[in-house]
Amino acid sequence: METRPYFLFGDLLSSALAGCSVGTAAALITQPGWPMALVMPLGMLLGMIVAAPLQIVCSIFFGAFEVMIPMMLAGMVAGMVVPMKALSIPLSAMDGAIWGGGIGIAVLTFTYIANTLLAGDAK
Repeated sequence: METRPYFLFGDLLSSALAGCSVGTAAALITQPGWPMALVMPLGMLLGMIVAAPLQIVCSIFFGAFEVMIPMMLAGMVAGMVVPMKALSIPLSAMDGAIWGGGIGIAVLTFTYIANTLLAGDAK
């Protein structure tokens, strides 16, 4: 993965953007009382649908492959976690954005660690 500061910032920005966008959409759509078996796959689908156009825009500035994996994974994870949280307590759009942004950053961190370990770059 790219290690220059411009691209690191781009990865961070794009993953947080994907997580915030999906988290906001999921918080606005999901209502307490929905069945869990329905919410999780629908949330993951929502994550893919919302993150895909954002990924296309961000890839223009930061490279397609570098932002694709973290953004799509952040969208899918935020799309699963935020609606599951919204089933237990009602979430506002801001709550969904905060949860989603945190998930996006966590997914980016996981992606960088996994890449380092799998590529054999760990010392």
